[in-house]
Amino acid sequence: MKILVTTGPAHPLYYPIVPLAWALRAAGHDVLVGAPESFAETVRGSGLPMAAVCGPLQMPEAMARHRDGTPITPPRTDHEATVAVGHGFGRLAARALEGTTDLVERWQPDVVLAEAYSYAAAAAVAAKNGIGWVKHSVGPGDLDIDTWVAEELAPELAQLGLDRLPSPDLVLDNCPPLLGEAFPGAQPMRYVPYGEPGLVPGWALRRDRNRPRVLVTLGSVQPMAGGLGALGELVRSVSSLDVEIVVAVADVLVPKLGPLPDSVIAAGWQSLTSVLPGCDAVVHHGGPGTMMACLCEGLPQVIIPGIGKPLDAIARLVDFGAACQVAPDELSRVPKACQALLDEPGYRRQAAIVRDQIAAQPSPAEIVAAIEQVGARRKPAW
Repeated sequence: MKILVTTGPAHPLYYPIVPLAWALRAAGHDVLVGAPESFAETVRGSGLPMAAVCGPLQMPEAMARHRDGTPITPPRTDHEATVAVGHGFGRLAARALEGTTDLVERWQPDVVLAEAYSYAAAAAVAAKNGIGWVKHSVGPGDLDIDTWVAEELAPELAQLGLDRLPSPDLVLDNCPPLLGEAFPGAQPMRYVPYGEPGLVPGWALRRDRNRPRVLVTLGSVQPMAGGLGALGELVRSVSSLDVEIVVAVADVLVPKLGPLPDSVIAAGWQSLTSVLPGCDAVVHHGGPGTMMACLCEGLPQVIIPGIGKPLDAIARLVDFGAACQVAPDELSRVPKACQALLDEPGYRRQAAIVRDQIAAQPSPAEIVAAIEQVGARRKPAW
């Protein structure tokens, strides 16, 4: 069976779908990733082949500007963020539609597997050709953007003879029960963290048992978009504790952080799957991928969420006792919250319960049969 995996050019969108793509290949299926040309290195690093559905494209091009090139006013509320994200992914779909159409007609897949944000072009082309398509959640707090994607993509949908975005044949939800359903009625699936392959740093395998290790990150997007000052403040704040600090940030941004405290043992781009097993707690921005990678290791977290983050899932995690939440304008509270995670065993105990919930979900390998059924039910145009 041929399975076309489609994604936008962003690590947080693509990484959650990689383990299922591996499972499909291990089961003997032919898997091809469709993405913008500029994402080829990331896909190649994941061990999968890729075909370009458009030329070089970075997410800010679709998110920060209207189709005519005029800048978009940054959202100030969660609702405005949802609307803006939906329209942004609609613009991304418009850029990818012609290339996706051409790729589908040439490669003739049996099933399309798309992540829950960059799905519109693939879903529309799949519907036009009678192909089944599967929607794969990114993680906790996936935004309900369908209305705004369809609004932005309305002209292109009309050209395809569609009056709406087609519903998926199968929806996969990789969110553990405690954090709520990403999509009600979806097929549960275990979240399996993916990190870039490479050399595990030696410090990650060595532990100073007298000093806990804390990872600090604001993700891959926020520091690039003006949040570098907040990251530096965060690192210096945590350095007031008797801990080792690992700073996860793009390598090119490390020099811009300024002088780092002596307690920082590593700073730069970190594969979370490689370094989290050697950590005791994490301070981060509330990104779903970071949050889930921490939970898969049973690590307690200090979460500093901004606009557009999965606030309901974070609140559930805090109420359960596996995390602390600090407002972005109260970074001075981070050291006390972080110390509480290290001193009070209840946080780690509760995080371990969530880890076990995740492990109890059906693995990607167990989901392969459901995707095969989607392919068997549909009769593509060819």
